[in-house]
Amino acid sequence: MPHEFAITSVLSMDHILWMSSGERITVGSCGFYLAMALATLGADVLYAGAHGDDFDPQVVSPLRDAGATIALCPLPGPNARLDLIYDASGDVQAVQYEEASGTAFRVEHLPDAFWDSSHLWIGTGPFELQFAAARRAAERGRPVCFSPQGDYRGRAGALSAIIPHLSTLFLNERELNGLGFGESNEALAVLLRLNPSLRIIITRGGRGAWLIERDRRLSIPAAPAPRLINTIGAGDTFAAAFVLKTSRGVPVEDALRWATCAAALQTRGYAYFELPSAAEVDAFVTQTGAELPVSVMLTS
Repeated sequence: MPHEFAITSVLSMDHILWMSSGERITVGSCGFYLAMALATLGADVLYAGAHGDDFDPQVVSPLRDAGATIALCPLPGPNARLDLIYDASGDVQAVQYEEASGTAFRVEHLPDAFWDSSHLWIGTGPFELQFAAARRAAERGRPVCFSPQGDYRGRAGALSAIIPHLSTLFLNERELNGLGFGESNEALAVLLRLNPSLRIIITRGGRGAWLIERDRRLSIPAAPAPRLINTIGAGDTFAAAFVLKTSRGVPVEDALRWATCAAALQTRGYAYFELPSAAEVDAFVTQTGAELPVSVMLTS
C-alpha cells in the first residue's frame, strides 16, 4: 500500500543553547519535525532522510515509535549540524548550519516507495535534491509541499526554478520578505506569477497565519497556548496539521483552525517531545474554535 505522506530532508544534529538554561542536543531538520507531527496526528508516513558517518540511527526512534516508516541513506562524511543560540529573553541570537555530508544527497538516493506515496513533502537539503524531487513528483502527478526553512534567502533565481512544480509552499514572514522578490505583497505576486495554482501558507508566530492563493487570501489569528514552554517546531506542526486535514477533504477554513490549535498545543513542550494527538486537537478546537475567525484579507 502506498504511504499517505512521504517526506525527505537531510537529518541534522541540533545543538540549541539557551542562555538561561543550557544546551540541548536532538536530531532535527524540518522534514523530521514534519514527519513526527504527521505520524503523531495519525497519518501514514514514510520519512526518507540522509545522514553522515557520525550519526546514531537510534536517535530517530521517536519517529519510529510514532508509527512512521523510516528509510535512512548514509553518506560519507560528517553529519549536518545546526547551532542555535537564544539569549536570556528568548530571542534568537545566532544561527549556524553546516550541511556537511548532506550536500551529496540526491534524488537517486530516495526509495521507490517515496514516489508511490500520495503526497510528497520536501524539507531541508541541497538545491539539486529539492529541484529534482519537486520536478519528478509533479511529473508523476503527486501534490508537492515544500518547506525551505530559510534556505533561499536572497536566492530568488534558484527558488524560481522549484516553484512551478509545487502545490503548497510554506514560509514564515521573515523568509517571505528575504527571498529577493521584494516585500510581502510584491513577493507573493511574483510567486503566483511563477505558479498560478500555488497555495502559499505564511506562518506569523503569535500573529497567526495567512493563506494566499490566486483568487483568495485568508487570515487566522494564533490560538492561545494553554502552556507555553517553547515554540521550536510550532510552524512545522501547523503545516503538517493543515495539509493532513486538507488532503482528507476538510474545508480550508476548518483546516486552518485545526492547524492553529495543533500548533498552540505543540508549544507545551520542547520540539517534538509533546506533540498533540488528533483527539487532543479536536478537543482544543471545540474549546477555542469560535475564537479563531478566518477572515478574508483585503488586497491593495
